Order: sequence, then C-alpha cells, then structure tokens
Amino acid sequence: MNTLKWIKRILMALLLIIFLLLMAGFFFERISRSIAEKIKPDGQFAEVENHQMHYLQQGKGGPTVVFETAFDPAGHLQWYHIQQNLPKSYTTFSYDRSGILWSERGANLKTGEKMAEELHTLLEKSKAPKPYILVGHSFGGMLTRFFVQKYPKDVAGVILVDSQYPSDEKYLSPQLYKMVNQGLPGGFLKFANMFGAARLMFKNMFPANARYQYQNSIMPALLYKSADATLEEQDHMKSVKTEAAAINTFGSVPLYVITAGDKTKYDSFIKDQKIKNEMLGAWDKMQKDLLNLSTDSKQIIAEKSGHYINQDQPEVIEKAVNDMVEKVSVQ
Repeated sequence: MNTLKWIKRILMALLLIIFLLLMAGFFFERISRSIAEKIKPDGQFAEVENHQMHYLQQGKGGPTVVFETAFDPAGHLQWYHIQQNLPKSYTTFSYDRSGILWSERGANLKTGEKMAEELHTLLEKSKAPKPYILVGHSFGGMLTRFFVQKYPKDVAGVILVDSQYPSDEKYLSPQLYKMVNQGLPGGFLKFANMFGAARLMFKNMFPANARYQYQNSIMPALLYKSADATLEEQDHMKSVKTEAAAINTFGSVPLYVITAGDKTKYDSFIKDQKIKNEMLGAWDKMQKDLLNLSTDSKQIIAEKSGHYINQDQPEVIEKAVNDMVEKVSVQ
C-alpha cells in the first residue's frame, strides 16, 4: 500500500515538473517573440495579392539575379552573405516566400505555380530589371521549373545549386526513398515552437564565424515566424514534385548545375555504408540528369561542400553567378 502511494506521489511530482517546464517554456517563447518583433527587416516590402512580401534588392541594372531558397525557415538570409559579395553593377534579389520570416502568409496555396506567380509579381512590383537569372538551392531549384515554364521570355539563365530532383524514385530504392522523403515531424515541431524548444533545436542554422554574424544575430530568434509556412511547404512537397517532374525542359536557356562534391556529406545521418554509397551514386545520377533540362548546360562540382554549398563554398556560387551574368550579357 505504501509503495503504491509513493508511486502516485512520484508520478504527481513528475507531472508537476513537466507542467512547470512547459509553462516556463511558454513564457520564454512569448518574451523571445516580443524581443524578436523589434528586429527591423533588412529589405523592402511589396503587396502581392493582398499580402505583404519581403525582399532584399541590391545593385543596379540588368540582368537581375533572383535567389530562390531551399525548404528552409531562414528564407532570404541563406543568400545574404553572397549578395554582399557580388558586384553592384547588376541587380541581385532575394526574398522570403509567403509566411517565411517577414513575408505575410497570404491566402494562396503552396503550389509550385502559385509560388512562381507570387515571385513574378514581387519582381514586377520591385521594378527589378529584366531578364532574370534564377538561382535555386535544393527545393528552390525545383521551384525554378515553374517560373521558367510560366515566364520563359523573362528568364535568361538558370543556376541549380544541389537541386532536388523531382522524380527521385527513379534512382532510389524503396528503403532509401522512404528515408529521404520522410520529412520533419510537423506536429512535434509545432508543439516545440509553441513552448520555446524549436528555437533551441535550430540554434546552429549558420556557421559560427564572422561571415554569418548577421544571420546568427537574427536566427533562430525569428524561427517562429517561419515555422508554420515551412511545414506547410513540406505538406505540399509531394504534389510539387509531381508537377515539377512534368516540366522537363528549359529549351536553350543557359543552365549551370552546381553539385556538392563532399563524399562525407551523408555521414551524420546515414550510418550504413551500403545505403550511403547508394545515396551518393543516386544523387550523382540525378544531378547529371538535370543537365538534360537545357541544350546549353554544364555541371560544376563544389568539391568541399555538403548540401548547403551557399554556406560551405559560397565562392563557387558567386563565380557561377558572375560567369552566367557575363554569358547572358553578351548574347
């Protein structure tokens, strides 16, 4: 009988501790959000279909290099350091997709076509000079297909940065396909975001060095702004991939395919050597297949980079952008 009483008391104590921790986390999150609201946006805003979208535009004259971010809550910040390093003799443009960072969510569905339409409207509102060179990383690389299809006359070149391949089931075993496409635990992350845990989980989004000082001063403080929209993009990922797979040509639009070349890039989350080798081989085939999107394409290997080439070797992207600007400017 005494044992049962002690078990009940211990359980009650544990429940109380959990409750107090959750309340502490909840108030910590509210205070953190209040502080974060004082962070001033670094760019400008334009109204797109009844909601405000945030963008950072630098330089003058054409062409305009348009950066499309990966499936990532940091939005335009993934390109910030690269924009600072590029010449101001042409225009660079990064932005936050709807619901990410300082862009309001709006009412449009997270489809590839709608995201392309919103970006095009934002570019028009910002008076960014045409033509456009699209630079898309990972999921953002896949989104460039919708823009090229819908606005082909506005696109002068495309640079894919370790881009996702929409028909990856062609090259992946069922086991690996499931592993790659399982996604983030949405329900858990929404819960964590409410009680302050998410900002602790994502505190190392950028390397801890001077190059990323600005981004680290903002993220993960503003993570809460992006969380829901990022998970919403994940919910639409399968349909976006299906639609993107049907867009299989850019015609003769110049295309650079930048591929991460670090063979250890999967070591942190794939322990089985056989599966890791399969993933490396499959990714190599998918990247080479991306070259078939254009009759004028070439591959660039970022030898020392993992998937986030924009962090590991941003100079590779900067050189590719400058080369593409020169290429399309003399045509």
